[in-house]
Amino acid sequence: MLEGEATADSEFHISSNTALKLWWRTHGYIFPSLLLSILVWSWFVTWGDWKFFEHEDFCGFYDGYARSILHGHLDVPRSAIGVEAFTFEGKTYGYFGIGPALLRIPLVLMFPNMDGLWSRLMIVIAAATSLVCAYAILQMMRESSSPPTRAERVLHSLFILSAGIGSSTVFLIGRSFTYHEALMWAGAFALLFTCAILRYFQRPRGSVLVLAGVFSFMSFHCRGTAGAGTLLAMLVIAATLMLRAMGKREAGQSLIGSVNLVRPARHALIAVVSVIISLGVYFGVNYAKFRTFDALPLRYYDFYHQFPVRMRLTGGKQIHFKNIPTGLVTYFGVHGFELKQQFPWFYLEDEATFIGSPANDVIEPFSTIPVSMPALMLLGVIGSAALIPRSDKKLHRARLPALSLFLGGAIVLATVGITERYLHDFYPALIICAAAGVARVAAGCRIKAITASTAALATVSIVLNCSFSLINQRENFGAPLAKVAEYKQLQQHIHLLAQNLIGSGKTQ
Repeated sequence: MLEGEATADSEFHISSNTALKLWWRTHGYIFPSLLLSILVWSWFVTWGDWKFFEHEDFCGFYDGYARSILHGHLDVPRSAIGVEAFTFEGKTYGYFGIGPALLRIPLVLMFPNMDGLWSRLMIVIAAATSLVCAYAILQMMRESSSPPTRAERVLHSLFILSAGIGSSTVFLIGRSFTYHEALMWAGAFALLFTCAILRYFQRPRGSVLVLAGVFSFMSFHCRGTAGAGTLLAMLVIAATLMLRAMGKREAGQSLIGSVNLVRPARHALIAVVSVIISLGVYFGVNYAKFRTFDALPLRYYDFYHQFPVRMRLTGGKQIHFKNIPTGLVTYFGVHGFELKQQFPWFYLEDEATFIGSPANDVIEPFSTIPVSMPALMLLGVIGSAALIPRSDKKLHRARLPALSLFLGGAIVLATVGITERYLHDFYPALIICAAAGVARVAAGCRIKAITASTAALATVSIVLNCSFSLINQRENFGAPLAKVAEYKQLQQHIHLLAQNLIGSGKTQ
């Protein structure tokens, strides 16, 4: 008996080692890209000091919000929300969702003396989650289950680098503000939702759909753009499953493909309940704070009281459909950066192209998706075309999350503000389409040519986004004086070095 157990343990150990080696041969190549992205993020988020637990301006809201939730109320100290405060009946509130605050609750309970010190670590965790999801989505779209070829590995690595440090992610990480963290977590949970939904379409189980509902809830309660896309997807799934429960087996195939269920009505109920809970909590929180279901009652916004002209420009509304043409040209146009003489040379654009008479009240420096993320854009265009035919089931399954997350992100086109950080609202949809593009290229005959183009565009993406992040970090408000002085000194050194090189070149 003992010999039999020993033999079984030995076989299990050998089997585990074999499985681990196979897993490493299949996936180990992607780790350099993942680690390089995390390394660059860590440098930016810590201002080059490698200290993850430091106080920064406007980074303690979610800690205060978590403590408020634990004490049974939703108002926060004014010091936690600062200039973004909404004042109602003598109490101050934030308009940010409860999602990141829920993640903070275990931290504030276990580490009561570290309020205001979590933002750097949390935003990096959110970014890493997004990147792991991007790779997981890519793997779910691959036609072959065999280990990738050398050409595929190069293309996959370029995709991860572009998603990690050649995108809006590195810009957001440069300043771990509350609204940057909200965007990052919303995108991360939207991609987690996508992973769950693709897994559900592959093998429909109620537990996976419940998990997708949880991710949808968190995304929506981090930020209502990408989160709205997840809710839209859940509604489409619910409607489709209801129709199939009534005998219409072909219903919704253009969006969710052939999902064969034994009890479609039960799964439809899961999706509906998930959406109801997400919306119910959202509007319930708004009503508890402001006695209105309005998500952003700008009449209570302190900043608008300080600058009444902004209230007049917007009419007290955050969404204006007449802003959409301007938003489209701004975020998908070709004017995405300016060249300047001082390092790092590539600066964000600060003049928007207005179409008609939009109700915009603030224009901050911004870039565009085609200009600042050309590698992901190229792969995304290829992937979008690949999602249309029904011939590839794996790609076809991604059609619904790609479309719904794009529509959710597109809400920012109608908002009253224009700013670089809003590009990240399109990040989840862009990642899905780009992953589909990688899968399509890998299955085609032009992989070398497109990989070479992707490599060139990835280099551009990385240079531009790292430049934008550095400028936003060191040249905008709230930067520590010592870091600003260090940055100015670096600019002077590089300027003198360039002058010397130019002078020596002319002499020769």
